[in-house]
Amino acid sequence: MRAICLIPNEGVKLQDVNKPEKAEPGHLLIKMISSAINPGDKAFINRALPPGSVVSLYHVYGVSGVGKVLEIGAGVPEAYRGKNVTMYRSLKFSESMIGTWCEYSHMHFLDCVILPDDVNPKEYSGSVVNMITPYAFQKQITKEGHRGIISTAGTSATGIAMVGICQAYDFPLVSIVRNEKGRKELEALGAKNIAVQDDYDFAQHLKEMSQKAETTAVFDGVGGEVLNKIIEVIPNNSTIYSYGYLGDAIPLTVHTRTLTSKGITIKPFGNFRTETVQNPQNLAAALAAIGELIHLPHFKTKIGKKFKLEEINEALLYSPENGEKAILSHFE
Repeated sequence: MRAICLIPNEGVKLQDVNKPEKAEPGHLLIKMISSAINPGDKAFINRALPPGSVVSLYHVYGVSGVGKVLEIGAGVPEAYRGKNVTMYRSLKFSESMIGTWCEYSHMHFLDCVILPDDVNPKEYSGSVVNMITPYAFQKQITKEGHRGIISTAGTSATGIAMVGICQAYDFPLVSIVRNEKGRKELEALGAKNIAVQDDYDFAQHLKEMSQKAETTAVFDGVGGEVLNKIIEVIPNNSTIYSYGYLGDAIPLTVHTRTLTSKGITIKPFGNFRTETVQNPQNLAAALAAIGELIHLPHFKTKIGKKFKLEEINEALLYSPENGEKAILSHFE
């Protein structure tokens, strides 16, 4: 079969590799429909993968996608048989994993969410990676004693999924967006508490909303660019969870007195370190819960331009500013 493979020191290349012949125990054999290219996919092409990253047979690249289950292995719940599934291959380690940028994937079932029969599967080519993040985050910060979230992720796919998760679980959320266009996009999805950076009273507005809602968990997907604007006005005893670095070209500059007087803590957040992902029972429950919510508009993949496998280099250069993703879509 044709697959996009990661070649050391050369980037990615379209190659012919062995097609998986059967589903091993705990796994699914999947005919791919389409695959999203995530920002993280681009980030790791030309540098070493982080320790503990899930590898793929034949170095087939890609972590997100959607496809039809052709066969289930021993021990896989019967509910997966013949269904369309959306996937994020990095949730469960497997030595026989085959990534998603190919014609046929081999995936552990705990990397996959069953899609409802009445949805268009192509609209979920990159959904799980964005859903598992706010789901696991909300579980973790609740256990740590927080009762509300400030999200700097705005109208990114993860930021929109955060809105959906918080609405589903009736959890207070204040979303930070760049401009009025972002406000309108989140309002159309039901968001109530939105702070707009372009507004002259942004800091005061954020202060009032966050204190009223007691949003002491800051989900930061940007870095210093936004944190410098908000750290003085977020509630006392807040914890900033560092997840993304889109604005990291601007360093975080904060007086030590601000951290100490306000009781602010800064710590990293990553899906793979959470109890949701590390515990198989919790992960199974999370994927089932996500399957119940995935029909909501917050969780559809923002589809940009579609590319064929042989157009992978053009696809990797595609970089719109509205959160859309390049989609590898040619598998039917």
